[in-house]
Amino acid sequence: MFVHGSLPELKQEEFSRVMNQLVNEKLLSISKNYGRITALGNKKHLQSEINLNGLCFSRYGRTASTCWRLIKFAVQVVSYLTYSCSDYLPIETSPYYTFQVKRWIVDMKLDRFELASKLSRELEELFLDMPTEMADFLANQFSGVQAPGLLSYQLTEIKDEMQLKLYEAKNIHSLLKKIEEKKPLVLFYLIQPLLIQNYNQSMLITRKLVLEGHSLEEIMKIRHLKKGTVTDHLIEWQLYFDDFPYKTMISKKTLNRLSQFTNVQTLEYRQLNEQASLDYGEFRFYQIGVLKGELLDGIEG
Repeated sequence: MFVHGSLPELKQEEFSRVMNQLVNEKLLSISKNYGRITALGNKKHLQSEINLNGLCFSRYGRTASTCWRLIKFAVQVVSYLTYSCSDYLPIETSPYYTFQVKRWIVDMKLDRFELASKLSRELEELFLDMPTEMADFLANQFSGVQAPGLLSYQLTEIKDEMQLKLYEAKNIHSLLKKIEEKKPLVLFYLIQPLLIQNYNQSMLITRKLVLEGHSLEEIMKIRHLKKGTVTDHLIEWQLYFDDFPYKTMISKKTLNRLSQFTNVQTLEYRQLNEQASLDYGEFRFYQIGVLKGELLDGIEG
């Protein structure tokens, strides 16, 4: 949780306490250090007050908050710039945000009215492609000449601090995903450097070598890395991108074996490996491929 930023202040002692509590309440079962949600736990999860679909700390956790603050500040600056007004209280005073927005305005090479028009149109198109509740939650946080933005807690009935944190993160992550997919010129240019920071640069090097035709063993030698480290890079690549080379990363033997199971997500690696030797990386690649809908019955979808 520290790694992807969802709960950066969580201590191991508190984490262990909560896990034990979930086990005692029959909401979670743990066997050989593997945790699994129980039927009772899943039922309680489905009764949760908030829908967290879209939450993706593993992809956006490192820079999501900074991206959102930068977008809100850019909206405010452009709004006042359009009216040639410099007498206002900026929502960000850090030199970082000031520098980034100034650089962005200069690099765009647009006059203030054209910049405002493009930014407004891009945001409108993004919000129209999102659920109304989500779009309203985000849009009403913008500040400008006409009105100050509201704070997140003012825009929802959620009172629990943790639920509010996750709800806000879900909405921001969903917006960032839309920006990555659609690549609107003005917004994408503003936050692209931050989005790149979410990627593990070492993973990108491994990805490049694979795409150049190098095998896993060759990459281990070239980069002086252990197999486990390279496998971690490949899993991260698979999670973040849509160009994972399943045909070269999963052997036909493993594909044929795992495709016989109807619910591969519930399979336990240790049990399968005890029955017959199974490469851990290939097992995880297959599981993730099925989960992402990129593998259908052992065939690349």
